[in-house]
Amino acid sequence: MSTRGRLRTTVFALMTTGALVIQAGVAAGAAPASDNRITLTAWDGVRELRAGTTTNLRPGAHGGLVLRGGGEVVEYTDPFGDGSPVRYETGRWTSPVVEAGYAIDESVTSWNADTPTGTWVEVEFRGRKADGVWTKWFVMGRWASGDDYTPERGVGDIHRTSVNGQTDEDAYLFTDTYVAKSGHEPDAFQTRVTLYRPEDGRKSPRLDAVRTMTNEYLPDTHYPGTSDFTLRRETVLDVPQLSQNIHRGEYPEFGGGGQVWCSPTSSTMVIYSYGREVPPAELEGIEAPNGDPQVDYAAMNTWDHTYEGAGNWPFNAAYASRFGLETFVTRLRSLAEAERFVAAGIPLVFSINFEEEEMPEAGYGTNGHLVVLRGFTADGDPVINDPNKPSNEAVRVVYTRENFERVWQTSTDGLTYVFHPKNVALPRHLPGVTPNW
Repeated sequence: MSTRGRLRTTVFALMTTGALVIQAGVAAGAAPASDNRITLTAWDGVRELRAGTTTNLRPGAHGGLVLRGGGEVVEYTDPFGDGSPVRYETGRWTSPVVEAGYAIDESVTSWNADTPTGTWVEVEFRGRKADGVWTKWFVMGRWASGDDYTPERGVGDIHRTSVNGQTDEDAYLFTDTYVAKSGHEPDAFQTRVTLYRPEDGRKSPRLDAVRTMTNEYLPDTHYPGTSDFTLRRETVLDVPQLSQNIHRGEYPEFGGGGQVWCSPTSSTMVIYSYGREVPPAELEGIEAPNGDPQVDYAAMNTWDHTYEGAGNWPFNAAYASRFGLETFVTRLRSLAEAERFVAAGIPLVFSINFEEEEMPEAGYGTNGHLVVLRGFTADGDPVINDPNKPSNEAVRVVYTRENFERVWQTSTDGLTYVFHPKNVALPRHLPGVTPNW
C-alpha cells in the first residue's frame, strides 16, 4: 500500500475558477463496449521518434536518440544535492502535434531511457485547448536511472524527482498525472524530452521510447458493471510471489519498506517473471534480513524525492525498462481487456484503492495500492499477487471478479503498468474503441 492517496482516492470536479469541489464518486473505466475514450500514443525506436523534431540529437549506436554535441548549455541545481549548480549540454526531442479527437481530461507520459552516471532526462507535456491556445509545458518528471550521487570522478546523478507547484488556470499536475480544469480541456497535445549531460562530458543519455496516455473523464454512473469472462478457462501465469511486508523497517530513508513499497514490489514480480534479474553485484551490501534484496533495490531506484515515495507510475515503468523490457503506463477499460494480455503471456500491474467493505475478501482497505494480475480461475475471478500479505507464500490470492473489477475501474479508471519483452507481442486492440495500448 501507499501512504499517499493517489489522484483518484478522492474525486473532484475542477471548475473554471480553479476551485476544488468535492463530489461523491470517481471517474470510471468501462467494458470494451463502452464509449470511454483512452488513447496511448507511442513513439518507439528511432524510426518512430523521427516523426518528431530534434535539436542536437542523433541516432545512437545502440538505437534510440543520443546527444550530437555542441548543444545549448544550461545550469541545473539538484534540489536534493549539495546546492551547487551544474552546467549541462542539452538536446531535445519534441513530438508532433497529436489530435486526440476528444477533450483530454487526464494524461500520463511514460518513457524508456538509459542514463549513464551524471546524465538524465526531463519529460514534459502541454495541451492545445479548443480556442487554439497552448498550455504551458508541464514537467512530468526528471529521471536518472542510477543513484551514484558522488562518483570518484565527474558529475554524479541527480536525485530523480517529480515537480510540485505546477498548477495554473489550465490544469493541475499531481506528481505524475496532468488533470485539466473544467473548460480548459485540450483536444491536442505535444510531449517533449530533453536530454542532459555534464558540460564536456563524453557519455550521453539515450532516449528509446516515449508513450503518452490521454483519457476523457467519465462519472461513476458510466461504469457498466462486471465484464464477461472471455477466456472461458483457467489461465495463470508463472509470476514469483514477493511480499512488501517482510521488508518493514528496512531503509527508512526510502520509506522503510512495508506499506509504501507496493509499487516496486509489484514491478519486481513482473520483471522477474520474464527471467530478468538485478545483477548480483548490484545487490551486494543491501541489507534485507528476510531476503529478497531486489525489492529494496527497486524501491531505491524508483524513489521520487519530491513525492517521497516509490509509487510514481512512470518512474516504475522507466525502472523496468532497464531490464530490456518495453514498458508503459495506460488505462484498461475492463478485466475483459486485461484477459487479452494474460492470454498473450503478459502479467499486469494494477493501481487500486478501496474501503474494506468494498472488497471484504482482501481483509483490508487502502488509499492507494499496486497488485499484480497473473491470471484467472475457470470462473473468471482474477488471480492476484497481492504484496500486502505477511509472507511470500501468502501473496497469491483470488479476488471476486465483480468486486475487484469495480474497485479497480472506479478508483483509478483501470490504471495499469504494462511490461513485456520485445519478443512477447502485445495483444491486438479491441475493435471499435480508441487504442489504449
